[in-house]
Amino acid sequence: MHKITIEDFKDIDLGDKRRDQRFVTIINNISSQPGSSIPRQNKSWYDVKATYEFFKNEEVSIDALKKAMMDYGTKQVKDEMQLLVLHDISNISYHDLQAEGLGYLDNKEGRGILCYSSIAATTAGLPLSLLYQHTWTRPLEELGKSAKRKQLSFEDKETYRWHEGMHEVNQLLGDTVHKIHVADREADVYELFFHAYEPNTDLLIRARHNRRVEGSSPLWDLVAEQPAMATITLEIPDKTGGKKHPVKAEVRCQQVKVLRPVKSKEQYESVTLTAIEIKEQRDETQKDEQDLIHWKLLTTLEVQHVTEALQCVKWYTYRWLIERFHYVLKSGTKIEELQLKQAESLQKAIAVYSIAAFRIMQLVYQARHHPDVTCEVVLTPTQWKVLYILIHQNKEVPQQPPTLQQAVRWIGKPGGHLGRKSDGPPGLKTV
Repeated sequence: MHKITIEDFKDIDLGDKRRDQRFVTIINNISSQPGSSIPRQNKSWYDVKATYEFFKNEEVSIDALKKAMMDYGTKQVKDEMQLLVLHDISNISYHDLQAEGLGYLDNKEGRGILCYSSIAATTAGLPLSLLYQHTWTRPLEELGKSAKRKQLSFEDKETYRWHEGMHEVNQLLGDTVHKIHVADREADVYELFFHAYEPNTDLLIRARHNRRVEGSSPLWDLVAEQPAMATITLEIPDKTGGKKHPVKAEVRCQQVKVLRPVKSKEQYESVTLTAIEIKEQRDETQKDEQDLIHWKLLTTLEVQHVTEALQCVKWYTYRWLIERFHYVLKSGTKIEELQLKQAESLQKAIAVYSIAAFRIMQLVYQARHHPDVTCEVVLTPTQWKVLYILIHQNKEVPQQPPTLQQAVRWIGKPGGHLGRKSDGPPGLKTV
């Protein structure tokens, strides 16, 4: 990949120009050798020490790194007028690391850091940039006090991270960009739906609760009573993500007025949303009811026709991209194998490694969406020529650069991609 330069982070200010340059160098080192340890990524012992010192240095703040990331991410989408913004929270685990300041994760044994990320993608599913990220730790003394947390205000709860992330993204992108925030069931939070009142903003959330609505029936009971808008055929991959099989499903859609939860202190009594249900039809030869596809979405988008409902479903499926981003961050760059001794140092590392992880992920998806462009949009002439020589064992390189798709296939070969017609393009793990 092209190396980034300090010019890509013109507004960065880590208190010293040498620190600014070290920040850029670390990103390039991770991108060049993802998954390698810090000593292997650096050419000299001086650079190894400088990298460790960068993460340890108290003058390098998490907020400054976060701002650099957001500025860089915003520049990547400056010409877009409509964006999907995909949100998710991931556990970064350091169970066996004796680092000061780590918090608990899902149980009393787990130790690590929580990472909320927001990435921008086109409505066709092409990831464009890492826009926002926030990391935090849960204090160990709060473990087991879930009853107490229920008494907290929304602003003091962990679910407020969703509100905070979406609001930050809205501020970054401004009012002229249409922002469609997409999130999974963790974001089915009543207070969150009022983000739609911010300019040019919509939400598309997978439902978790069977909420109270105006009238007698609970939300999803009411939707189930509606006649199907259409019966469609979905192509669903098998458990390996490979061979697809057709599935017939009914589509239902209903505009509803969701009432405020009894215990909520939100000032708004209700919010109007559109509920979309995609439910697989069962016949006598099929699996158990619990194995059938049953998707439930809530959105502030206007949905009047089945094509608009299906568009929402398709946009929701692109939420998988942020799962893939976290996969590259953890399995690709090996962020969980770092041996830093302070939770704050690890949080700084997560921010820097995330920028590199997104660039690696973007290479794969750019090749899928724009297969015929020249590979020089991401590789330098020297890089693709060396790649050609390595793969073909031939020093007579072509005059013209290969396409991006072809270059990514060459990159995939050392990772085990065979390149047969039936194999498809190399995946993230291979690249």
